[in-house]
Amino acid sequence: MNCLAATLNFLLYLINIVFLIVGILLIVLGSIMLSHINQFYGIEELIETNAIPICITVLGVLIFIVSFFGCCGTWRQSACLTGTYATLMFILFLLQLVLTCWVAVNRQGFLNDMRDLVNTIWAENDAANDYPMGAIELTFNCCGDTNYLDYNTRNQTVPGTCCGYTNRTQACSPAIYENLEGCNAKFENFWVKNTDLIRWSGLGICLYEFIVFLLAAALTHSMRKSNSGRQVSA
Repeated sequence: MNCLAATLNFLLYLINIVFLIVGILLIVLGSIMLSHINQFYGIEELIETNAIPICITVLGVLIFIVSFFGCCGTWRQSACLTGTYATLMFILFLLQLVLTCWVAVNRQGFLNDMRDLVNTIWAENDAANDYPMGAIELTFNCCGDTNYLDYNTRNQTVPGTCCGYTNRTQACSPAIYENLEGCNAKFENFWVKNTDLIRWSGLGICLYEFIVFLLAAALTHSMRKSNSGRQVSA
């Protein structure tokens, strides 16, 4: 293997290590999004809102597997393995591009689903459903659907979850909950930031994957050329 091929081989190995980390981060991000949504049970809207986090988690798993395969191929310096890796990387690039475009197109619909989800949780926030709003209030440090006055409208005492207490019956100081934002806005802002992160990082990963595909294809060509030269010499 010539000097250029050896450099490409080492570079691809380092890139795949980075890709392994990216795959793990996507798995973690998708899992966090799923965990935040799946804290709420018996709500039909969860079926649709789970779509994007599940796709992100699956993509993270695919990136992790392909990158691990790439590390093995470059480590063993196999033209067959590296060529297969280049093909898989191109397929992964296409899938990533489709997912990024899909998230961008469905972003507003997803945010609308998030608002509807909080509204549904607020409507079902009673003893029969074990007060599901408390999970959002504890997680996002918010109070009520739009603000704490929503509880006054229902002639209910502001629960302890608005003050960060896991016991909703614990007394909550007005000095704390009166300054808190409503959960609907807080919840939506959380997903706005996450979908923006997915959209822009997705485009960056797409470009990164395409460059890796070109490098892997060049390395495969160099390996095959080197192997052909050895066979002719023999």
